[in-house]
Amino acid sequence: MMVQAVLEPMPHFPGSFIPLRGGDGNGAGMPVPWQRRNETRWYLELEPWSGDIHGLPTGLVCSVAHPQGLRRIQGHMPYSDLTEWIHALTRLGHEAEALALNTALQSHLESPAVLRWGAGQRFSLDFSRPRIMGILNLTPDSFSGDGVAHNVAEAVAKGIAMAHAGADVIDVGGESTRPGAMQVALEEELSRVIPVIAELARRLAIPISVDTTKPEVMEAALEAGAGMVNDVSALGGADGDERTALDQRKVALLKDLDLPICLMHRQGTPGTMQNDPHYQDVLWDIYRFLDRRIGECCSGGIDKKRLLADVGFGFGKRAGDNLALMWHQRMFLGLGVPLLFGISRKRITGLLCGAVNPESRDTASHILAVFGMLTGARMFRVHDVAGARQAMVTAWEWMNDEAHLNH
Repeated sequence: MMVQAVLEPMPHFPGSFIPLRGGDGNGAGMPVPWQRRNETRWYLELEPWSGDIHGLPTGLVCSVAHPQGLRRIQGHMPYSDLTEWIHALTRLGHEAEALALNTALQSHLESPAVLRWGAGQRFSLDFSRPRIMGILNLTPDSFSGDGVAHNVAEAVAKGIAMAHAGADVIDVGGESTRPGAMQVALEEELSRVIPVIAELARRLAIPISVDTTKPEVMEAALEAGAGMVNDVSALGGADGDERTALDQRKVALLKDLDLPICLMHRQGTPGTMQNDPHYQDVLWDIYRFLDRRIGECCSGGIDKKRLLADVGFGFGKRAGDNLALMWHQRMFLGLGVPLLFGISRKRITGLLCGAVNPESRDTASHILAVFGMLTGARMFRVHDVAGARQAMVTAWEWMNDEAHLNH
């Protein structure tokens, strides 16, 4: 079993948030804790551990956290002690453990990417600031009640309105992935999304994302002008989940293209995913999957700099699983790719705010999106673009521009 390490920064701030600072003058953003490393404590977990359980650094303990009896090291360490221990592990012959910890640490310390792509670098996303992805559902059965099916003019008008409201990306999908939804036939999905993507790509200067699991739809959408791929199967089989192998047709299609790809985790498929979701350890299970899938994509020729990750709130998760993923999202920064946060109008949002109707959950969705920004997410997939934009800008100004607000 390969050694795996996860790190979660636990800085000394009022409350439990991690504000993100803006640019350093060169377009690179950097989270506050990593500018003040001496004040940061890191929570770490390392598995499996085969070394001595005695003489561990202060703050670390050894536990059995696996059905096969594998031992895990876990606990808190200041940044300086963590780097010192990594060097000590190498000297003591624990090269695999040292490498796993160092890889996770370096991924955390990377500056957010400024992603430019397309002919003549047409598109740009600077992930040192939060970015908004507007949801354009072209389905008759969207859980959120906002689906626009088979009305190209209405769908295009809605997409344009999202762009004017401040969306950085428009995410176009023609197949519902709500719990209980059944798969849509290929020709039906194509007929829903391709005309709309083609028209939006012609009329807007921002990238149009295609939200699909089918390689045939991806290919047609890219030919129609789509500039991003959002795949809830993480480039696995269209009708598969976390257990499904990487779909080599998708890899062959995307590996040489200069565009972003979002990989999402889901347990089960929409038709069954909420029947009885279960995890051995929800954080580790999802981290391992996304880390492995990112590695598989890179081995297949897809540049890691083009990847985003999404933990998949509501996709085969119980309420407690979703809450754990929200609280501990910082650990997923160790994947070394920008994080997409997609919780808009979902059931967990309704459970927290008490709103039964998904269309009444926008305020709660914006609050959670700000929480997601404070804990490291870079892109936010939302239904209400104007409201989300206002919430994000307000929180960002509060965190970053307090000086000019006094004038």
